[in-house]
Amino acid sequence: MENPLLVMQRCLMRPAILLAIWSASFGFSPLLTREIQQNSAPAAVTRACSANPVLGSSGKNKQAHKTKHPLPPQPLPACVEVKGEAMEIQETLQAAVRDLKWQVFENHASEDSWTFVRSLNVEELRKYADTKVLLEPVEFEYGKAALLVRTTDIGQGFVRVQISAQIQGEGKSADAVVKQPVTSWPLRSKGTLEQELIAQLQSRYKHLE
Repeated sequence: MENPLLVMQRCLMRPAILLAIWSASFGFSPLLTREIQQNSAPAAVTRACSANPVLGSSGKNKQAHKTKHPLPPQPLPACVEVKGEAMEIQETLQAAVRDLKWQVFENHASEDSWTFVRSLNVEELRKYADTKVLLEPVEFEYGKAALLVRTTDIGQGFVRVQISAQIQGEGKSADAVVKQPVTSWPLRSKGTLEQELIAQLQSRYKHLE
């Protein structure tokens, strides 16, 4: 008669042997399969824009138009498409701005847009705007950037997010021959400020190649 203890040991070992054979054959375990299934749940994603139409003026930089210096041409808006709701995306950007501790004012939000003005010191002004394109030397003291965030539902759960900035420097002419009485100088955005906000979105949403 076979030893009952040996019979019990063989019964206990059989599932483990079968599991080892199954894992070796298919290259993964049931535990790994469950983990993959859990991690494969749909996640918010971002992708490159399929189109990038030019945005209208945010209306925050009207004072610059009163100077004798015409506004330089602005770059195209920074653009990204995000899977999600427009208001949720706006709230995500607003939270990012708070986290960055930007000094902002004149906040206005609607269902499809958000406008605000950010104060810039001299270093930030040089970082975000092209201050070397003016016809005369200017000693800048500070500046401000009027930002427009536009959200457009493009279907299939995606929202196109476009961000543009109009930058204005405040300072005095340093021209030794003819000093202009102007103190406000419209400047061309380098696109860096807009891309910083796009990067904040991409860091909070999974990127889709």
